[in-house]
Amino acid sequence: MHCRQCGNEVEQHARFCSKCGHELAPARPVEVLQKSKHDMNMHIHILGWLFISCAVLVGIVGMVMIFAGQLIEHLPIVWPAEFPFGVVNLAGSLAVVAGLAILAIAAGVAAAGIGLLQYRSWGRVLAIVMSVLFLFKFPFGTAIAIYAFWVLFSEEGREHYQTLAARSAG
Repeated sequence: MHCRQCGNEVEQHARFCSKCGHELAPARPVEVLQKSKHDMNMHIHILGWLFISCAVLVGIVGMVMIFAGQLIEHLPIVWPAEFPFGVVNLAGSLAVVAGLAILAIAAGVAAAGIGLLQYRSWGRVLAIVMSVLFLFKFPFGTAIAIYAFWVLFSEEGREHYQTLAARSAG
């Protein structure tokens, strides 16, 4: 066991660090540690599947945008004479570009979910980045982002994820 203040190695039963005098937290019982590991495992799996589900929904929106853009550009619609035809083509092209951007975000969200489920070290970082983007998708995206921040930034969650990421890398 190590002191959290100075890193000095201390005995398991010690209450204070012999080097810096910092009070050591009492060791938690094994049942509590195993239960918290199981809980964090469950939270990380829920978060991974939430990310994958959101990626599917966002991907559908991106595909609809691309389809709508193509439809706007290629439909033989008679527009009023005062309506410039170039604006219609521009609107269709912008819809396609926006749809492609949305599909790219969906791919990133899906990758983050898969990375979380497989305990990849990059999965946690990508999930944090995607959670920042989720903050602006009120109310559901914001709720998912807050949950993700709680799972990925809590001391228990961070340690659990890093331990399993190190095992899966090796």
